[in-house]
Formats: sequence, structure tokens, C-alpha cells
Amino acid sequence: MGFFATSAVLGAFLRFLTVHPIAGFNYGHLLHTHSHLAFLGWVFNAFFAIALQWFVPPDTQRAWQRLFIILQIAVLGMLGSYPFQGYGSISIAFSTLHMIAAAVFAWWLWRDHNANAAARLHLLMGLLCMVVSGLGPLALGPLAAMDLRNSPGCTLSIYFYLHAQYNGWFMFFLQATVLQILGQSHDVNIAHARRSAWWFGAGVILTFAQSTLLLNPPVGINVIAAMGGLAQLVGCCYFLRAVWPGIRLLSGPIRLLGGVALFSWLLKYTLQTAAAWPTLNSLVNHRFIAIAFLHLVFLGIVTPALLAIAIHASWLRVKITLNGWLGVFLIGVLVGQLLLIGWPLGLSSLLPNPFRSFSERPSLAR
Repeated sequence: MGFFATSAVLGAFLRFLTVHPIAGFNYGHLLHTHSHLAFLGWVFNAFFAIALQWFVPPDTQRAWQRLFIILQIAVLGMLGSYPFQGYGSISIAFSTLHMIAAAVFAWWLWRDHNANAAARLHLLMGLLCMVVSGLGPLALGPLAAMDLRNSPGCTLSIYFYLHAQYNGWFMFFLQATVLQILGQSHDVNIAHARRSAWWFGAGVILTFAQSTLLLNPPVGINVIAAMGGLAQLVGCCYFLRAVWPGIRLLSGPIRLLGGVALFSWLLKYTLQTAAAWPTLNSLVNHRFIAIAFLHLVFLGIVTPALLAIAIHASWLRVKITLNGWLGVFLIGVLVGQLLLIGWPLGLSSLLPNPFRSFSERPSLAR
């Protein structure tokens, strides 16, 4: 939660810098800090805790504590280096340390897991996506050495990492967790759960084609991307059929957060399918829309789901103050998303632009 709060503060400061730049603060370096804290300090650590709670037998957890300490050293090292040097020798060293420790985490989790039959395939695919995502950052070094920093290959390497994380690792692990938790107290349809994993897996592979649409590829690439989107929608149908008897019984803050996550989850896959339509290419590749989509996944799906799981595990206590702050958080997410998508959709006359210099900055990939 500390890393999550720090990442949120950095995100707010980044928005402020687009309106009132301050000498001495490098926007790109702070952007890298913000994203690494969100990915590795908040989501990865939360997944680590979930793994120990629901997927790892208690008698095997002692070695995991040492691995957790190594991961925190890596995250703190990135927090202390990225703001000052961006992608420099120190920050890359800590990032590499985290990547190696994450690979160990994946191996240990698959070796020691006690996932039920419904969750097992989702867990495996999530771990594979997490490990494979590292190929994107690893490719940046050779590309930079060949003076290809601004090439399409560099851009696609970063998009590959984001795609494997957002559409693979994050989604599969959360789906495995839902299946594991519900399987303890409700009947979960194992056959539907497994079918959903295969459809989602095919979708993750095919929808990487969407990352290439900014290069104006042949129309066949749009067809592949659309097929991937449709495959994921089929996966959604099977997954909902597997878990619906359990999730419809949720109540209180868990029901609210779960409902937000579920709605955003369905919206994500619907938007990915629609994005393959050629006439929407210019809109899909707009910087504001790309940022809005990433935040839809991170703040609309992953974070509400993690908070709901934390409440279910009694890591967060349900109080009036908690409910109030959850409301503030969700309203903030909604307003931020509306502002981001409003400008590309032509609502500039109705909405203030708090990011007036944001659209003039170089792309995220650069």
C-alpha cells in the first residue's frame, strides 16, 4: 500500500508538471519511476502476498521471505535511481535484479502451488506471460547498441512488455485467484474455467497485433487483432459461466469493488475487439486514449480487485472511513478517465484540459 500511495502521488505530480513545469524535474525520469512503482511495488507485491495466502502451502514459505526482501531492495533501488538518471546503469541494475527475482518467484510458485483444478491453467499462463514479458526490456539494450532507440523495433519491444503484463500476467493471475478463492466455498465449473484459459491464451497471442497498428500494417493485421479480441470475448463468457454462482453472492465493499473490476474487465475486452476496426486506428493510437486504456486496466480492474481481495482476507478492515476513501478513489478514477478520453472524442469545448502540454510530449515508447 505504501508503494501504491507513492505511485499515486507521483502520478498526480506528473499531471501537475504538464500544466506547470518545474525546473530540475525530469518528466521522463519521473514517469519511469511512477510506472515501475505501480507495476513492481504495488501489483507484484500484492500478487506475492496473494500467492502466499492462497497458492503456497505454509510449510514451504520460509525461503519466500528472503526472496521478498530481495524484491523490496530492487524496488527501493529503482525508487532511488529512476528519478535522477532514468534508464541508467544503477536503475537498470536494480530492474534486472527484480526481473531475476521475479523469475525465481515464478519457478517457485509453479513448483510449490496448490492451485485447484479450475485455477491451475490460469496460474500457469499468467506466470508464463510474466516471464516472457521480460524479453521486451532485454531487447532494448541490443537495439540501443545498434543506434535504433527511435526505431519501430524499440517501440514494439516496450509494447510487448506492456501487453504481456497488462493482458497476460495481470489478468491471468487475478482470474486464477478468483477461481482459487471461490473454489473454497462454491462450486466452480472446472471445464468452463479451463476453456476460458485457452481462449484467453489465444487472445493474448493474437491481440499483440494491435500493438503494431500504429505502423499502418496491411489490413490482415487488423483481422488478426480482431480475431484475438473475439477469442478473448469467448474467454469472458466461459469464465463468467464458471464463477457466476459465487460472484453474484458478494456483498458490501467487496461487491462494489468486484462490480467495478468486473465492468472494467468486460469493457477492456470489448474495447480491444473494437480497436481492430481500421477506421478507429487514429483514435486508438491517440496518446490520451492509450493512457486511458492503461489506467482502465490498472485502476479499473487490477486495483479494485486487489482491494476487494484484501478486504476478503481481512488485510483491510471495513470501516466507514474506508468506504469513504474507496468512494473518493473511484470518483477520482472516473473523472480522470473522462478527461483523458474527452479530448480525443472532440469534447474539448465541454471539458477543461488539465494536460495542455501533455499531448505535445514524445510518445510513451520513446
